[in-house]
Amino acid sequence: MGFTGQAFGRISAAAALLVFVSACGVPTTYKWNREQWSRAKLGYAAAQGAMLTEIRGNPFTTPKAELDKTVTETMYGAHFGPLVRFVTENEAPQGLKSPYRVVMLFNPEETTNSKELCAGDPAPGAGTPGSVKIAAAVCAQDLMETSIWGKVAEVSGPEDAGFKALIRQMTMQLFPHQNPDDRSAQGPSGYGSPPIEVSVFENRASGRLAAAAAAE
Repeated sequence: MGFTGQAFGRISAAAALLVFVSACGVPTTYKWNREQWSRAKLGYAAAQGAMLTEIRGNPFTTPKAELDKTVTETMYGAHFGPLVRFVTENEAPQGLKSPYRVVMLFNPEETTNSKELCAGDPAPGAGTPGSVKIAAAVCAQDLMETSIWGKVAEVSGPEDAGFKALIRQMTMQLFPHQNPDDRSAQGPSGYGSPPIEVSVFENRASGRLAAAAAAE
């Protein structure tokens, strides 16, 4: 399946996201950095059984444990490649030794450097009632692999469809199907012609999003 199949997969995923937010705030993502990521790293992380997810801050009045559970469950299946179970520290399997983790910071300052999510400990901000902003990164120990920022308005809690749509969209971008700077994963021209498994993973991700949309 070539470039047309990939484009169809992306359009299908985008359509599914629009279903999520048809009656709520529309999520926006920005500051996307994916220079260090590769599919092999996701395969390794998935083989470890889980990926630690640090969720810093709470923009809602919902108990923190409920927010964390909603976030990690919403992330599951919302990305390309093999399925990964996202867990907080309290849920992590005993002996989990993977160097990879996800960090999500609610309502960061715009001056926050995305690399600080992995190497530092930036504090969550107060934010604006009804609106949520998130800075997220995939880290290999203290080094940033990918990062994405996102925001959504008109949300009242973690079960809000607009909030879940933002989490899904950010998760997909944290784990891209292909790194544009990784020439080994591209065709002879350096553009398109990825291995067949990439398109298969992309279609699976679109299917997962469509199923999630139907369940909302």
